[in-house]
Amino acid sequence: MIIYLDLLFFLNFIFDFIILLLVNIVLKRNVSWKRLLLSSLFGEISILFLIFNYNYLILFVSKILLAIIINIIAFKYNNFKYLIINISYFYMISIIIGGFIYYLKINNISYFWIFILLPILLIIYLIQIKILKVKQNHFYEISITFNNNHKINLVGYLDTGNTLIDPISKKAIIIVDKKIIDKEINLKRFIYVPIKMVNNKDLLKCISIKYLEIEGRKIDKVLVGLSNDSLNIDGANCLLNERLMGR
Repeated sequence: MIIYLDLLFFLNFIFDFIILLLVNIVLKRNVSWKRLLLSSLFGEISILFLIFNYNYLILFVSKILLAIIINIIAFKYNNFKYLIINISYFYMISIIIGGFIYYLKINNISYFWIFILLPILLIIYLIQIKILKVKQNHFYEISITFNNNHKINLVGYLDTGNTLIDPISKKAIIIVDKKIIDKEINLKRFIYVPIKMVNNKDLLKCISIKYLEIEGRKIDKVLVGLSNDSLNIDGANCLLNERLMGR
């Protein structure tokens, strides 16, 4: 049987791009098309699995590793859960696309119709980018410098519902997962700030910091509230305060 490698590479690239594009649309990852193209190009390594003979174990492990790398290139790595969700949807959509292609094959339908899907998906992608533009503007790369000058970098999400403020120092409060802070610094002194819950009042354990950096600005009137629950909002691990943005 004659195999045209150039056609095989092209079809594999298009299919990978369609799958990644669908994952991006479904999960609303809002990544650039350049990352999707680069990831699809890297996926061409899978052609080697067809050319060379590998035993089942090596083939299985290689495909898993390739899927991990492809998804990291396309959607970056925020945390393990984020990666697993991306890979799961990548495989589910791959199975659906594979079944669709099999249906076309047994019904002698031209691959031309597959490529009709590509511009449709691109239009949906552009619409999604426009819709999510506002949401994207709520994510910020921040750094926290503690009083001992130790610094950590986080991804902050601007929570419009967070307007917490310490009534004594008048400092705005951001919320960070306590586990993240514990890994970085040994805390001994805390500030307990009274906050209003839905049906009662509670005390929020906070720490004083030297300053917070966001968008090139240093803000020193900030307290870090420690959350016992893990924070994961599309990769963000810190809830920012509306007051920090002057809103």
